[in-house]
Amino acid sequence: MTAPANADRVFHREIGRDYPTVDRGEGVYVYDSEGRRYIDGAGGIFVINLGHGSPAVEAAMLRQFRRIAFAHTGHFTSEAEQRFSDRLLALAPAGFSKVWMSTSGSAANETALKLARHYHLITGNEQKARVIARWNSYHGSSIGALSMTGQTRRREPYEPYLLDFPHIEPPYCYRCPFGKTPDSCQIDCAEELDRTIRRIGARYISAFIVEPVSGGPLGALPASDGYFGRIREVCDRHNVLMIVDEVVTGAGRTGRKLGIDHAGVVPDLITLAKGIGGGFVPIGATLVHERIYAAFESTGTSFRHGETFAGHALTAAIGSAVLEEIERSDLVTRAARMGDLLARHLEKLRDLPVVGDIRGKGLLRGIELVRDKTTKAPFPREQQVAERIADEAMRQGLLLVAGGGCVDGVDGDTITLAPPYTIEPGQIRSITEILSTAISSVGQQALAAG
Repeated sequence: MTAPANADRVFHREIGRDYPTVDRGEGVYVYDSEGRRYIDGAGGIFVINLGHGSPAVEAAMLRQFRRIAFAHTGHFTSEAEQRFSDRLLALAPAGFSKVWMSTSGSAANETALKLARHYHLITGNEQKARVIARWNSYHGSSIGALSMTGQTRRREPYEPYLLDFPHIEPPYCYRCPFGKTPDSCQIDCAEELDRTIRRIGARYISAFIVEPVSGGPLGALPASDGYFGRIREVCDRHNVLMIVDEVVTGAGRTGRKLGIDHAGVVPDLITLAKGIGGGFVPIGATLVHERIYAAFESTGTSFRHGETFAGHALTAAIGSAVLEEIERSDLVTRAARMGDLLARHLEKLRDLPVVGDIRGKGLLRGIELVRDKTTKAPFPREQQVAERIADEAMRQGLLLVAGGGCVDGVDGDTITLAPPYTIEPGQIRSITEILSTAISSVGQQALAAG
């Protein structure tokens, strides 16, 4: 049977959804083929930091394209790869000395998973293979990265393929799983890592992977004070590598060069993607502390891993141009300043009947939605409150990230914002106005439905 000439041949993310066709982007705006304009309050999905379009990035791309786009890194390095590695290491705390380039956040985290395992092999700890992660985290869609991911809905269809990796509770102060309040908390969420390592046996644990500020269903959830310092102590005690997943938070998103900078802690491996390419190219990278690399160098052991497009020269040139523009225009400082402004505007929504919590850092902000503010009871997942709010906001010209499952892996709704660093105060006001209308409308309907 022959399909109609105008048949949609794309296997879309959601079956049965009618997707508009994007036409172009300019600054913080996206336009569809019907001429409708949207504020990109989602930053694509935590990706767009410079805005849509950049003359400096375009020029760098053309310069590299005219020289060479691709040469296999099994044969060559390139000036672009070297320059990009220098730029990435300038983001990191002191002590980081090497970069492994990849093509996505999933690939960057898969690289970190393998690096940790290989490191323990060559340092005489052959049994160290399991990675501990947190519930409701997201670390990627490949099998290794999905094994580390703690989102129930993403994991469930593929459980038979997933590695046996333990998960612990996140530092979720709004819904403390240990029944504590901030004034009585002894950072039990960090102590759980120590208890889990001891129960399983430190000789089996390779690494702990953690997001500085959680994206995904947790809606820009930051860690409590002292959390990362305690995590670092636990990892050191048990010879467990600390992997910090900066795929969402890296390159200025939280108002610091890296999200982990808020805690002043130095991890062993750092993964980056999304914003380091500004949305102009698929990209990823794993940053390696010099003490980890020293084990490979001293034993003469090569890391047997890689992708065809790892170290891609054109990708590296674009990544360098993005990081150069962030530095030249001091956009990390701007992200902090505009993030504070966004936070003040979002506070105006706290009195809405279904707004339970507002949180985040810099230009990564989230809202948790509840059906009862006193008990913090969530809406049932079948009501899809977050998705409906995002759909309503899109109809009004605002793009958001909807999250589900924050409470128990099933129920719980969040909305997350991650606009470009170049956003202006007037555009922040527009975001808040549209969001207020969308939350009020959908929230009223959801409450009426019981």
